Amino acid sequence: MSLAACAEEPASPPTTPPPAVQPAPLRADPPAPRPVEVLRVSARRIRGDAELTRLAGPALLAQAKEPVAIEVQTEQPLGHLARASSPEIFINGRRVGDTRAVPPDRLYVFLPDGSGLEDVNAVTVAWLGNEPLTRSTRPATLTRQMIP
Repeated sequence: MSLAACAEEPASPPTTPPPAVQPAPLRADPPAPRPVEVLRVSARRIRGDAELTRLAGPALLAQAKEPVAIEVQTEQPLGHLARASSPEIFINGRRVGDTRAVPPDRLYVFLPDGSGLEDVNAVTVAWLGNEPLTRSTRPATLTRQMIP
């Protein structure tokens, strides 16, 4: 009888596993703003240098007699550059023109000539819109003798 009782018990409905819970994708918070430190600064003539000529563009070259490129190499890679802000070169606390970034760690600003520079210039970098938190804490020095 016990066998018959077991055989007559209704089978329990098959249990279906609960739907798989998808974990929320991990979203890394952007890194905290930090200063963009300058490793080195140099000045180069644009004319005769194919890469600098391309970066400077025809408008500057058409109006400048002795165009100069100020090149900054940063201590750390610049990181993701596709954003609303950009790293900019400042000379003596002033933004002197649009800066072009060349990953991973190069920045260029183009001047029609070196006439607007002092004998000794402090060069810093900062991300536009967040200058107080991202400006270099150790400016690099660009002297008039460094300008070709």
